[in-house]
Amino acid sequence: MANRHLPDIWRREAAWNPVREISRLQRTLDRMFGDFMSPYEQSFGEDPLVFSPPCNLEETDKHFLFSFDLPGVSKDNVKIEVKDNQLIVSGERQEEETREKSARHATERFYGSFQRIFSLPSAVDAEKVQANYKDGVLRVALPKAAESKSKPIQITEGASESFEKMLIESDKKKEKAA
Repeated sequence: MANRHLPDIWRREAAWNPVREISRLQRTLDRMFGDFMSPYEQSFGEDPLVFSPPCNLEETDKHFLFSFDLPGVSKDNVKIEVKDNQLIVSGERQEEETREKSARHATERFYGSFQRIFSLPSAVDAEKVQANYKDGVLRVALPKAAESKSKPIQITEGASESFEKMLIESDKKKEKAA
């Protein structure tokens, strides 16, 4: 036996064990795919390979402040919209052109179109929304709309002239519509 001059622990390792070899292969593949997929695991959304810019949200008594990380995105490629009590930010990060003879060895950047939609917990004043883009960070400030204050309604008893007029006008409008 050629292994008789080896220490006992090495001699046991020297014997070929198919179960051990398969286990090593599985661990190696798990590490390889784990290292490869780790940048994508941090993405949000249903498709982790799609560019989805990260966002921070702050709320004060008077406004909501959204901050989006958009490195490499031109402000001309970003659209901001407030619709139905939602903030919609969409745009596109275009892939940089590469030199003809260069070979790309790794790509960790995401490119393509994106759209982020946020439902706002309270009404905002869409006319006063402001946006600022600096150093790859888009900041959107949405002032909260003035809350409507409740007003006590006085209930009158019996027939009231102004109430009767309002009912008659309402009936006339219904007749014209029919």
